[in-house]
Amino acid sequence: MPGLGSTAGSRLQLSIGWRQGRATQSFIHSHVNHEFDSTWRPFERVSILDVSARYIVTPRISILATLPFLNNNFSMLYPPSGPGKGTRYGANSYGIGDLSLFSQCYLLKPKEHPFGNLAVGVGMKIPTGNWDVRANLPNLAGFDYTRRAVYPAAIMPGDGGTGIILGVNGYKNFRKSFLRGNTVFGSVSYLSNPANTNGTQSIVSSEGVPLAPQFLTELTNSVTDSYNAQVGASIKIPRTWDKPVLAGLRARVTFNIEGIPDRDFIGRSDGYRQPGYILAVAPGFTYAYKRTLFIAEVPLVFSRYINPRKSAIPDLIVNPGGSLGVAPFDPNNNLGMVPKAVVSLRCVQTF
Repeated sequence: MPGLGSTAGSRLQLSIGWRQGRATQSFIHSHVNHEFDSTWRPFERVSILDVSARYIVTPRISILATLPFLNNNFSMLYPPSGPGKGTRYGANSYGIGDLSLFSQCYLLKPKEHPFGNLAVGVGMKIPTGNWDVRANLPNLAGFDYTRRAVYPAAIMPGDGGTGIILGVNGYKNFRKSFLRGNTVFGSVSYLSNPANTNGTQSIVSSEGVPLAPQFLTELTNSVTDSYNAQVGASIKIPRTWDKPVLAGLRARVTFNIEGIPDRDFIGRSDGYRQPGYILAVAPGFTYAYKRTLFIAEVPLVFSRYINPRKSAIPDLIVNPGGSLGVAPFDPNNNLGMVPKAVVSLRCVQTF
């Protein structure tokens, strides 16, 4: 993890992190879909606990394995009898997510360049998570109460595809001038999912309303690509250097973008997806004590864009071409409803 400190002389690094976000708003393009929200009152919670192990093969090469555990929920009112009227139905989706294996190599020798480096990496995502969780749910008319795939796809623990991960990250510790003691860092990664669809019934197939012909190809969920990028800084706090208890405390801020493209880089892009992106700023802090590092931050979403073209369902929303927009970001990177704020905690232990 760039900017989190040195692992010199270590062979193993373990970390556990928890992230939770809640959303009650859906979006069309960059605007809140107020009519949908007031009528259907959607609610979504995404809660992720991930466990990671990083093994340092050589000072330049390391291997990282990450396995998430999810406890997600989505509900809304059925049927839409009027603003805020109806019966709330929903479902929980929990279990292990998709396992990621990632190897990276520093371009420079860490021993000769301890204050700045750049690493490139490649890995794979293995579909260990369930991508077809089912529950007893009605259609949007409040009828046909049968056991079907839960929706939106964002609350599924997995996406059903084997993916290729490409990544770059780097950091720079300043040792001179007024920036001395501060660190800047950044990372970029792209997940390519060559699989087309995963065969799971999409929200489109559960509506119980007539569909235009162009939506008949979206009856199953798409296995989407995704991307994310982050730049940030770890900042020394005045009057802490000479205090042993506070010497390891740093302020931290990052700027993040996460998104789903309209089309996959490799393979076909059929099925139901909700492409778009979110931008967030995440203030927080880190605290290092010996070989243990604690990280806490609160990502605040300040901009989002939802492309409704791929997920529009006719006759359900007054806005022409409107999107149901009922899926926030999660490890499977399905987008729609976007949480305004997320709580993120992590503990890293180096051995």
